[in-house]
Amino acid sequence: MIFNLHHPLHSIFWSKNKSITKHILLTLIGTSLLAFASQLSIPMQPVPLTFQSATVLFLGLIFGSRLGTSMVASYLIAGLCGIPVFANASFGLTTLLGPTGGYLIGFLPAVAITGWLAENGFAKNIFSAFAASLAGASMMFLFGYVWLAQFVGWHTAYLVGVKVFLVTESIKLVIAAAVAPYCWRKPY
Repeated sequence: MIFNLHHPLHSIFWSKNKSITKHILLTLIGTSLLAFASQLSIPMQPVPLTFQSATVLFLGLIFGSRLGTSMVASYLIAGLCGIPVFANASFGLTTLLGPTGGYLIGFLPAVAITGWLAENGFAKNIFSAFAASLAGASMMFLFGYVWLAQFVGWHTAYLVGVKVFLVTESIKLVIAAAVAPYCWRKPY
């Protein structure tokens, strides 16, 4: 028999391909979810109110740093390649280099930090999941604030890029933290 299903090399090959396939499918699902959440927005200038920030943190909470970062990186690459996945169906380098680009770039360290904390036990209850989400959101807003300030000044950037979102972001973080313990899966 040329191809033995019980041969050790077959199980190593099949197991590795299943893992890669699973990673690709989950990345596509997470990227699509993030793209959808980005379109749920209330247009505000210069930074719209969307569900993408909470979705980024939620992906980190439920999938961990490696897979969550893969999902967010795929989302950013899709937007850069011309797919209208960013807020209000925007896309391209112009969006990434525009006033809201810092938030988009901040998604990567935010999901990585949140995911790392989740992998280290922070996704097991609402309080620690909230702390993990808050750490990620702080990183995202830091990147967004510093970038936006280059366009509108430090004070205005705080008013329109941070302060205006304090209540809504807190509510989104509580919701993500409340759901995360029920969805957490150990990264593979």
